[in-house]
Amino acid sequence: MTAPASAKLERLLNLTAALLATERLLPAAEIAAKVAGYASGKEAFRRTFERDKSELRRMGIPLTVGAVPGSDPPVEGYRIHPRDYYLADPGLEADERAALHLAARAVRLEETSADTAFWALGGLPPGNDAAPELAVIPSDENLVVLYRAICERSAISFRHRGDLRTVEPVQLRFVRGHWYLGGQDRHRQAWRNFRLDRIGDLTAGPAGEFEPVPASPGDLERPPWEIGEGAAVAQLTVDAELADWALVQTSEGLRHERRPDGSVWLEVSVANPDALVDFVLGLLEHAELLGPPALRELLLGRLRACAAAGGETARPTPPPRTSSGSSGAGPESGRRAAAAGRPGHRTLTSAERMHRLLQLIPWVAGRGGAELAEITERFDYPADELLGDLQQVVFMVGVPPYTPDALIEVEVVESWVQINFADYFRRPLRLTPPQAITLLVAATSLLGVTGDSALDRGLAKIAQVLGVNATEALEVHLGAGGSEILATLQEACGSHRAAAIRYYSYDRDAVGDRVIEPHRTFAHDGAWYVRAYCRTARHERTFRLDRVSAAQLTDESFEPPREPVPAVSWEPSADAPWVELALGPAAHWVLDYHPTTRRNWDGDTCVARFEVGGIAWLERLLLRLGPAARVTGGSGIPADPGGSAARRILARYGE
Repeated sequence: MTAPASAKLERLLNLTAALLATERLLPAAEIAAKVAGYASGKEAFRRTFERDKSELRRMGIPLTVGAVPGSDPPVEGYRIHPRDYYLADPGLEADERAALHLAARAVRLEETSADTAFWALGGLPPGNDAAPELAVIPSDENLVVLYRAICERSAISFRHRGDLRTVEPVQLRFVRGHWYLGGQDRHRQAWRNFRLDRIGDLTAGPAGEFEPVPASPGDLERPPWEIGEGAAVAQLTVDAELADWALVQTSEGLRHERRPDGSVWLEVSVANPDALVDFVLGLLEHAELLGPPALRELLLGRLRACAAAGGETARPTPPPRTSSGSSGAGPESGRRAAAAGRPGHRTLTSAERMHRLLQLIPWVAGRGGAELAEITERFDYPADELLGDLQQVVFMVGVPPYTPDALIEVEVVESWVQINFADYFRRPLRLTPPQAITLLVAATSLLGVTGDSALDRGLAKIAQVLGVNATEALEVHLGAGGSEILATLQEACGSHRAAAIRYYSYDRDAVGDRVIEPHRTFAHDGAWYVRAYCRTARHERTFRLDRVSAAQLTDESFEPPREPVPAVSWEPSADAPWVELALGPAAHWVLDYHPTTRRNWDGDTCVARFEVGGIAWLERLLLRLGPAARVTGGSGIPADPGGSAARRILARYGE
């Protein structure tokens, strides 16, 4: 711990205390004269004070700025209003607090941690071992701004696919692996949903601009071909081997009929024809779109274009693998990599130390004292730094005139810490919007899976303190997979019993029965998975649950793994096939959905390399991309995979 860092920490704490304790706006000149820690000299004070104000705002400490009453000419003054600073006590019961901690361990918003939010709630409980991560939800740069706008009822403006929109935001929803904003579109006078990764140039207006319109129910949970304006009715048949899987994907449609050979006839509602064509082509030659004629012709036109664009696949020498693209690892891979490069101990910055102190001081003072070891564990504060800061920094913090009765009193007797006379830090600092959204997302996500009553109560109390209706403002759907199948496999994980499943291997386009030893379930990118030892393959495998049409516990038990089981959604082998595709502008969307190991740009064409899990996967991808993608190289793949698949399917249609 360096002297300058401690001096900065002491000055920031003194500034915060002075601005909290005052009932009027303090001009900068008075702060310079009275608050301890500032150097003499007008210019030196100005530079330091500007940095300190920015530091406080970054930590979420709300500064009130305004003209000092009676000043002429007007002089700017500062204070921290207690109502904006203090976090109200949510009154959490022990089981509610434990449920919230469990949620924060089970579900994490990408690149964030809920630990800092819990510091304001009394810190992390001692001995709080990390539970296996259930899901990592992708974040978005606009989440915090939108959450604040929803809470404050601020209308927002943004560009969505080039169009300027003004929306009254009501709800954030995570569905099918993506974040959506729901609200009243002022230009269209109707409720609309917008995918956050398609929003740009976002700005928010003043608070209290509108009364929220109730959320439009159910749109995003429907199949993609049902989402849109207007609707037609389409008919299709699916062969016996994929009939069960197709029924799960379509929620059994408007009507369906099982035929004697095991195939199924389906009738579905269609508002987005391209989405239904994508779905039917995904079934390859195992399905046929019967009508209406215009929709059937749309599908056939796509197939004819793919067949005509076919050609011999080049086989260049495989280039060395690079790390410039995204990986195919599951939700824990980034966290494991970060942990591997993280030293066992690092020195906290002055901002990190201050954030912890502002939360632990009221906790220790309110309890009448605490053991040093417990404070260290609850607030993730290295013991040597904590002891030094308590005795050398906090001990010197107070309010002007800094007489003994105006300073915080810190006593450390052996390992017992006691803090007195810290009235201006009597309650913890409120949660910042990033902390709030992180905690709310975790709790909402797990509540949707478990329905735990303690978590429900705890979430409601936290939401009330934050001034938001959590059930209206936030929805999180971790993934599709069938609640009964998920419950069966979660029971298998807990009881260490083998399960018999019927599984559709999407990559290989094959349905088969397997017996697996489930180790853990997890959600990733809008789908549920189970990581298990497959007795058929005699290897660890990951199974996507919306491709499991049946699951049943057996009477056989198994010995669980000794080491933690990673949540890996897909891991290609070292000799896995790969393909290189030249992607035109109409195919660039695939870069957001599928991991690549290399990308090179030539104008508006991207040449990208993809690992291939199975030839059927590649065929589907090429059928969906059509002429916008061209195979330029590969290894372990057949010649003209897209054209060959198109011709097979056309044969089913009599062409």
